[in-house]
Amino acid sequence: MKEPLVSRILRYALYTVFVVGVLITITLPFMLDTYSYEFHGALALPEGYRNFILVFLRVVAVPGLWIVLEMIGMLRSIPRDPFVMRNVRALNRIGIIFLLLSATFFVKCLWYMTFLTVVCTLFFIGSGLFAFTLAALIRQSIVFREENELTI
Repeated sequence: MKEPLVSRILRYALYTVFVVGVLITITLPFMLDTYSYEFHGALALPEGYRNFILVFLRVVAVPGLWIVLEMIGMLRSIPRDPFVMRNVRALNRIGIIFLLLSATFFVKCLWYMTFLTVVCTLFFIGSGLFAFTLAALIRQSIVFREENELTI
């Protein structure tokens, strides 16, 4: 089966997101300094805040990039057979990563509480639960397909 155009476009977009994400993660200290100078002017960031943000953003970036790689792997299976256990395991890993990210954002709320941090925490919890639900749905479709193949 030929890969659908939408799947191919999405896969290339995910490649782009991955490369840009790696570049941003590498250049994070420079970008943070530029951001603080451009938007805060002569105001310095509070003591320790810069280091906290650098560590936090890198801790969040690595699992985020891992999710993108898992999604690329799942998209590769579309032309062959998307209903395979490898995709179920990938969705379970994605769900775990989302829940770990939500825990990371919750911990950040203990030190630097912002509205966006709370929204991200709730979004990652919902995304993790959605990934687990989708994994269960694909697992059940695999079971139904295998039963159907045995009856014929």
